[in-house]
Amino acid sequence: MAANKTILSPAQKRKLLLVLRLLLLTAAVLYLLFLFYNNFSADNKLTVYFSTEDANYLRLEEREIDQDKDLYLQIFEELKAGPESSELGATIPDGSQLLEYEIEGELIVLNFNRALKDNHWGGSTGELLTVYSIVNSYTALEQIQNVRILIEGEEVESLVGHLDLSQPLMYNQKLTEGS
Repeated sequence: MAANKTILSPAQKRKLLLVLRLLLLTAAVLYLLFLFYNNFSADNKLTVYFSTEDANYLRLEEREIDQDKDLYLQIFEELKAGPESSELGATIPDGSQLLEYEIEGELIVLNFNRALKDNHWGGSTGELLTVYSIVNSYTALEQIQNVRILIEGEEVESLVGHLDLSQPLMYNQKLTEGS
C-alpha cells in the first residue's frame, strides 16, 4: 500500500517559507550579536601576569581597560598594583615606576626607575618572574612582539645578575602555568 503524500497549498507554502526566513534571520541576528559582544568585551580587557603561589610560574589575570588612560602605562600600573587573586604573588618591587616608553615597530622599550633593580628581592627565579611578568604582559598585546628593559635610560646586563637584559625579550610560554 502506498503512503499518502500531503500536498501543501500555495498559501501554506508561503507561510512555511516565511517562518523559515524568520528563523534564519533570527539566527543571523543572534550570531552577529554574539560576535559583537565577544569582540567588544575582548577589546576592553588587558592581560597581566603574576607569580603563582609556589613562585615557579606566571598566571594571567584580566583587567578592565580604562579608555581614558594610556594603555602602556596602565599595564605597568596593573602589574605594580599586584594580583587580585590571593593565589598569586606580586612580581614588581616597591617603588618601581615606568618613567617612559617608546614603540619601535613591534618592539616596546620600557624605561624604569632604579627601584626596579635596587628594590628587587633577588634570586634567579624572582628575577625571571619579574622580567617575564612585564614581558608577557606587554607582548599579550597584538601589536607588541618584543620588549627591551632600560633602567633610568641605560641598558643593563640584568636586574640582579641572572637574566640577560642586553637584548629584547619575547613572550615566554614555558613560564606560563599550564604550558
